[in-house]
Amino acid sequence: MNNEDKKEKPDLLKQMSGVVGHEIRNPLAIISNSLYFIKTKLGANGAALDPKIAKHLGIIEGEVKHTNEVIEEMLTFTRTRELQRAPASVNAALKDLAGAYPVPPAVTLKLEADPADPCVNADMDAIGYALRCVLTNAVQALPEGGLVTLACTHDEKLAHLTCTDSGPGLPGGDGEKVFEPFFTTKPRGIGLGLPIARKLLEQQGGTLKAENAPGGGTRVTLSLPLDGPRT
Repeated sequence: MNNEDKKEKPDLLKQMSGVVGHEIRNPLAIISNSLYFIKTKLGANGAALDPKIAKHLGIIEGEVKHTNEVIEEMLTFTRTRELQRAPASVNAALKDLAGAYPVPPAVTLKLEADPADPCVNADMDAIGYALRCVLTNAVQALPEGGLVTLACTHDEKLAHLTCTDSGPGLPGGDGEKVFEPFFTTKPRGIGLGLPIARKLLEQQGGTLKAENAPGGGTRVTLSLPLDGPRT
């Protein structure tokens, strides 16, 4: 591949994502509106929906939602995000994520805060998005249930946020493979969550790595420069 091909590929992907976003999102919006109209008419005057009809309407709603999420992921991957940085506590970031995330009943989510409560100067909406991508992958690695631990630590220069699951670990033990765009081991999904998360960290001088945890499972570490020295 020559240099021109390398330069054109991201531009082409960005252009394709824009077309997909427009040409598929608009029909999906029409489908959603029509679906709402049908449900309203079928349930007029308090009438109960036929269970089979209700089931299939729910399937349509679910597929529309999933398709919109795929489109949003593609657009997020190709866009350059405008960052709004401010001092923030990483302990608070983990706490906010744990409080808002819909953890399945079979999964136990454990938090381990850093007693020093290190702060970073970062766009915490972007960091929250990255953390959510990482946590989603951890939860999806535990279809039968298990433990996910979110922890915060720091050294002289960096704050570290780790997400460790008790799942099967990385395929082949390759921690870089999961950051390749469109790589996924899931039956559904396009494999852009972790590449997006890494991109958001690198835009802020941080790093994102994945490795097999010593006791089994996968550990993903988000590292960001500290906002001032820590001891």
